[in-house]
Amino acid sequence: MDSSVYFIKASITDGEKSISRKAQKLFKAGNFSQCFAKNDFTAVKVHVGEDGNNTYITAPCIKGLIDELFSLGTMPFVTDSSTLYVGHRSNAVNHMVVADKHGFNLKTLGVPFIVSDGLLGATEKTVEINCPRNREVYIGAEYDNCQSILSIAHFTGHLASGFGATLKTLGMGCASKKGKLKQHASLKLSIGKNCTLCGECLKHCPGDAITLGKIRAHINQDKCIGCAECMAFCRFSAVECNWCRETEALQQNIAEYALGVLKNKKGKAAFFNFILSVTKDCDCFDTPDMRKIVDDIGIVASADPVAVDKASLDLVEKKTGRKLQELIENKQLDPTCQIRHAESIGLGSSKYELIEIR
Repeated sequence: MDSSVYFIKASITDGEKSISRKAQKLFKAGNFSQCFAKNDFTAVKVHVGEDGNNTYITAPCIKGLIDELFSLGTMPFVTDSSTLYVGHRSNAVNHMVVADKHGFNLKTLGVPFIVSDGLLGATEKTVEINCPRNREVYIGAEYDNCQSILSIAHFTGHLASGFGATLKTLGMGCASKKGKLKQHASLKLSIGKNCTLCGECLKHCPGDAITLGKIRAHINQDKCIGCAECMAFCRFSAVECNWCRETEALQQNIAEYALGVLKNKKGKAAFFNFILSVTKDCDCFDTPDMRKIVDDIGIVASADPVAVDKASLDLVEKKTGRKLQELIENKQLDPTCQIRHAESIGLGSSKYELIEIR
């Protein structure tokens, strides 16, 4: 039987209160209350937006969902794990400062923001999954400690995985730093002939893996952690990658880590994708007013993490009449690898029924 995916139209121009009410309406329509029980510690997985970014899904937009959890008697907390790259969210102290600045706090939501993998991103749980790429995965400890998860993802493009939504929010976003490093290790990057020796890649490399030669920059593969920060900040398309082979491995890792996060949460998780302010790059960029690649579509939700991502991708491509690869300007990248692999390891189904709520 096809998985149910619930959809409601929405736009940033509706305003935060309206978006919040629509998300709450979707929660009720999908009967997601059955996923949460009284006294559950409920992790509300979010992305608070990098400092300087202003296209992330803002805190007031999810207030209605938090209120639903309170009405069920759960003990919710908003959460995320530390980033692998150098930025304002690479440790718990700075991450919590950004979260508070962006309204993910007691004052706005009535719940605290807790970093799931501790002060330095090393407070983790090892979860055995015995999948093709990973025998075990490393996730932030609090995702394992809680009883239920409400995943709130912002659908965006992504330079390495094609798009980021529920699977990436769970797989990469819930991993400890060790887990993130192991996922990114599949990316092998190099500097090509377009290099101008501007030094931006060196400046943003968290692994100290880049040096400037006489003709072009060079990446030390023994030090490279595969985070692709150099690619993100290069303005001359000088950083090269074998997209067909290496991003497939990354996406498979993402799917397997998502399986690990949800291993002990069967029937205890719900997944929301906000297809609003869909930008070419993800919310980890500190760039304000990033260009949208599609007009606002709405919010989708499901108890199936694979179906909700497949439906989101289909809605974006239907809206634009173009494949996502074209929208993110990387025709070599196949963003459906994560969906296919997630389905093959039993995480969910790509077959779904879209139920529109008005």
